[in-house]
Order: sequence, then structure tokens, then C-alpha cells
Amino acid sequence: MARPDAPRHPTEQHRPQVVLGAVTTGLLNTSEPLPLEAARQALALLPGVSADWRRHPIEQVVSPDLFFGLDCKLAVRSGAQPRVIGTARARAVLTAGHVLQGSASVAVVLDASKRRLPWAHYAARTGMVEAINKADPADLVNGFLHGRSGSTVLDLGKTGSYVMSLLDRVPQVDRQARLKTQTCRLLWAAHLREDVEPDGRVEAGDDGVFRVRMSTPSELLPQFVEFCEVLAMHDWLLSALKNAFDRSARRGRRAEDEIDPALSYLGHIWNPTAHLPHEMRWLWQALEDEAQLTWEWQSTLTRVRDKVTLLTRKAIEETLHKESV
Repeated sequence: MARPDAPRHPTEQHRPQVVLGAVTTGLLNTSEPLPLEAARQALALLPGVSADWRRHPIEQVVSPDLFFGLDCKLAVRSGAQPRVIGTARARAVLTAGHVLQGSASVAVVLDASKRRLPWAHYAARTGMVEAINKADPADLVNGFLHGRSGSTVLDLGKTGSYVMSLLDRVPQVDRQARLKTQTCRLLWAAHLREDVEPDGRVEAGDDGVFRVRMSTPSELLPQFVEFCEVLAMHDWLLSALKNAFDRSARRGRRAEDEIDPALSYLGHIWNPTAHLPHEMRWLWQALEDEAQLTWEWQSTLTRVRDKVTLLTRKAIEETLHKESV
């Protein structure tokens, strides 16, 4: 299946030095997973452009890229916040008919202009923003990953969430999901350097947000974006399953009402290498060595299934007791 290319370079000498992105992940608000053909129809968000898809090893559908105009500031750790103007690139990704993601990014061109140019100049450079104020690439990366949010500051998570909300309007979605979940957000930043070997790091913040940074040649940017989407999806899967298990233990709730849909919706999806680009497997392995996400998933899934076994045994014993009385 064809995957989106790296952001196109401007025709002039200035090229993006930094690419910033966010992936928002949640559950598609529907009672049953969408079959592949229904998912392809639902994610054809741009009239006349079909969605990309692949069937194996896990069905996945990717919408066409959508573009949104921007005129905002970038968070930085020092100095004045640089103003950027241009367009953000965003798409929806649906995996296994149930896990929905909004993936948004901007490529930042530095020192391209000292003043605001006509909008046609920016509209011709889709997926890019140009910084009017001076800015340091490392400062932009740190500011985006760890800076404070605000109404005038770039928020790609909101852009991704908006793309996800478009799926609530399509006829294939019945808006009757049986599992309560929250969305998770992952932030990523890439410093584009053509003269370096790829080098990245994944940070698990105290706020529950994964932050991924990478120095990479521009040709590997699409693979890095896919890595971030894979990590974001599996982080959400783990959080959703753990939350369902925790809710099943609360007083006043029927455990089956939480556990049954969690197993039905999520239990079969975990497979981080399914859509992980070969070039990024070293980064996933480094993350596994430190965070051991797959071990935590298997441990949580075992606890959930053990609870189902205990509930089933209890129900059988109660039935036998009633019959013997």
C-alpha cells in the first residue's frame, strides 16, 4: 500500500529543518469493527480521492491527507515565540476497524522571510509553515515537546482530534460503542539532517504522554511518522485495557459489562511489528528493552482473562447451588 511521502520541499533554497507532529488515538464510536470496504468508504474524507489500505497482517485504512491553514506561534524554551504561517497536514488512520487515530504534522522552514507574504505563497507549500522570527531548531523541538500550551500556540493534537471527529458523521458509524475509553496523545519532533545516521529517543512523561524525538535524513521521515503512529496505538491499547480492568473492580459495576467489550474490541489487536517499518525496528526494540510494553500488555491481558475465568466459575457454582436446593 502506498504511504504518504515526506513533506514536499519548496522550490527555493529554503528547506524544512524541523518537522513537528502529534498523534491522537481513540476508539471509533461504533458498536462493531468496520469491515474493510466500509472503512475504505468512511475514510475517503477528500472527495474524489480514495483511502489507502492494507489487509494483512492487520487491516488498516489511511485517509487522504487534509490540510489546514495556520497562523500561530511556536512554543520555545527561550526568547520570543516565533510566528509561523502555512498549512498543517493531517490524516485519519483506522486499524482493525476499531482503533482510530488523527495524525497531524507541520514541516517548519526557518529564515525564509522577514514578513508575511500573500496566502497563495503558503498554500502552494502544503504541509509546511514558515517562521517569520528567528528560531533555533533544537529550541523548537524542546519547546514543542515540553512547552506550555495556549490559545495562540501551535496545537497539532487538536488538529488530529478534529480529523477523528469527521468519522462521527459518516453513515458507516452507528455511534454506539460498548466500551468507554479516553483518547491518548503522542508528540513527536524530527530534526532533519541529511548528514547523520538516524538517532532517536522515546520519553514517557509523568503526564502519561509519550514524546519522541529524532535526528534523521528527510528520506526516513515517513517511516518515523509510522513508528510514532504504531507506538501511539499500542500505548492507547494498553491504557484502554488497564482502565477497563480497573473499572470492572469498582463497586456497583457488573464486571462483565467492562471486561467483555474490552476483550472483544481490543484483545486481538496487539502486534507492534505488523506495520512497523523495518528502518524503525531498532527504536521499538530500544523502547521494549526499557519500558517492556509487550510484557505489560500480556500481563494485563492475562489478569483480564483470569477474571473472566473466575466470574464464569462463580456463575456455574451459583447455578449448581440453586439447582441443589
